[in-house]
Amino acid sequence: MEDQPREQASLEGTPSWSAALRVREPVGWALLALTAFALLVSLGQLLGLVGVPLPGPPTFALRASAVGPQFVDFGLVVLPVLSVVLVTFAGGLTDRARQVVQAATAIEAFGLALGVITWAGALGAHARPGAWFVFFLVDILIAATALTFIAAVLRSPVLQPPRPQYQDLGVDDEEDYEDDDGDDPGDDEVDFKRR
Repeated sequence: MEDQPREQASLEGTPSWSAALRVREPVGWALLALTAFALLVSLGQLLGLVGVPLPGPPTFALRASAVGPQFVDFGLVVLPVLSVVLVTFAGGLTDRARQVVQAATAIEAFGLALGVITWAGALGAHARPGAWFVFFLVDILIAATALTFIAAVLRSPVLQPPRPQYQDLGVDDEEDYEDDDGDDPGDDEVDFKRR
């Protein structure tokens, strides 16, 4: 018996995958919403809006030292990347893939910016011993790599909006234009009244 190469069934054509394909975009939006919520809660902690139990009067440097790593936490860095992969690579582009990728770019950039600000602010606190700042910097670099990936996906040609296509009608000036009745194009109003 001969071995024949199997044809791979596309995800869209397989009924068992249709439910999974329909929920990719909502799941992507949900992942982004969870990430944004976690970043906002962490920002509230950083600004002192939500209690952070710190000994003594909490300065920005101490709050940055305590809260800063949350902005570039591995889970918060991975969720926007996962949402981008879901709407672009897992079964083809979804209807609003560009909007999801744009939102993921903004959220990832926001978290990275807050991570850099808190890392710089925590340097002045001297509240953490040892190589803590190095590991915090590694997390920042991982977040920067994730943002680079998401930005590259956003700049890819398949996610660019279609450019308007102009068609050359071959009419250079009004002298070359002739009406269907052969007279001056300005006489169209008179021709319409005669009909």
